[in-house]
Amino acid sequence: MIHLLNVEEWAERYQNGDLLPEELKMLHATLEEDIVLNKAFEQALQIQVLIREHARKTNLKSKLAQAAVQHRAQTVAAQDKPAVAKPEKGVWMAIKRYWKPISAAAGIALCSSLFTYTLTKDTKSKNNQYVLLKRDIESIKKSQSQIISNMKQTENSAPAPVVDNPGTYSGSGFAISNDGYFTTNYHVVEKADSIYLEMSNGKFYKASVIKVNPEADLAILKVEDKNFAFKQAIPYTIDKNVALLGQRIFSIGYPKDEVVYNEGYISSEKGYDGNTLAYQLEITANPGQSGAPVLDNNGNIVGIITGKQNNTSGTTFAVHAEQLVKMISELSKDKDKKVNLNNKNRYSSNPRPEQVKSLREFVCAVRVY
Repeated sequence: MIHLLNVEEWAERYQNGDLLPEELKMLHATLEEDIVLNKAFEQALQIQVLIREHARKTNLKSKLAQAAVQHRAQTVAAQDKPAVAKPEKGVWMAIKRYWKPISAAAGIALCSSLFTYTLTKDTKSKNNQYVLLKRDIESIKKSQSQIISNMKQTENSAPAPVVDNPGTYSGSGFAISNDGYFTTNYHVVEKADSIYLEMSNGKFYKASVIKVNPEADLAILKVEDKNFAFKQAIPYTIDKNVALLGQRIFSIGYPKDEVVYNEGYISSEKGYDGNTLAYQLEITANPGQSGAPVLDNNGNIVGIITGKQNNTSGTTFAVHAEQLVKMISELSKDKDKKVNLNNKNRYSSNPRPEQVKSLREFVCAVRVY
C-alpha cells in the first residue's frame, strides 16, 4: 500500500513501468482519495526526472574526463614531433565540441538545486499545515432513507422532516446538559442547512445552533425535540482550569460510523502556531473527530478536539474546555437558554472501560446537511 513514507519507491516503480495492473488500479484509486498523497506522488515523479537528468549529467562528465585524458596523452606524444598543431587548438576544439553539453549539464544542476530547495521548503511548510477533522459525509454508508426511517422511530419525537439536500460533513459532539444541549466545533456546523445528532443507539435528533465562538472554534447546539432527555445523569464534569503539560488524556469520537476510543497525553500548553486557547496533544485523530471530548484520567473534560497537523497521525490540537465554560456562562444569562452544568463527577474512580461505557451514551456524531 502506498503512503507518505514509501511514495518515492512507488514513484520510481511507476516511472520504470514495474507496477502490476492491480497495483496501478489501487494506486490511482488511492491518489484520487488523498490530495496530500497525490501531491507528494507528483513531486516524487518530478524528482525521478531530475535523478535521471543527473545520471545523464554524470555520464557526460565522465565522457569529458575521458576526452581530457586522451587530449593530455596526445599533447605529451606531440611534444616529440616538430610538425604538429598547437595544443591550444586541440583544447579549443574539445571545448567547442562539448560546450553545449556542458551548458546543458550546468543548467540541469542549477535547476536541480533550485527545485530541491523549493521542494524542501514547500514540503516543510505543508508538513506543518493545520487540518480540520470534519469528515466528508459521502463516506457514511447509511442512505438518506435509512436516516429518515431511524428518525421516525425516535421515541417521544415529532414526525421526522424530509432532508431535501444531500449531506456534506460530519463531526463529533457531546452533551453539556441533560436536556438537549450539546457542543461541537464551529467549523463542523458553519453554513449548515440542517444538523442532526446521531446518538450511540442509532437514533437521530434534529438540532439548531444557538451560540458560536469562531475564535475558539466552538458551537453550542440544542435538540429541537422538547421532550429530549437522557435517562441517566451526565457522569462527567467540564473542567474550568487548563490541564497541565504531560497530563494523560483519552477521547472518544466518530471518525467512523461507530464510536472510536483513543488515548494519549498533552504535549504542549499551546495549540497550533502558538494558539493560547488550545493544547497540542499526542493522540491519534482522524476526520470525523472534530468536536470530540478530551478527558483526563478522572473523567473531567479538559478540551475539545479541533484539528491536527498535516502528515502526522498523533499531533492533534484541542481547544481548552474553559472556553466552552465561558460560552455556557454567557448563554445562561438568557433565561430561555439556561444550561445546567453537571458539577458532580460520577465515575472518577471507575476503571477506564467502565468510564468509556458510561461516556459513549452522551457522545454523538454530528451530521451536517
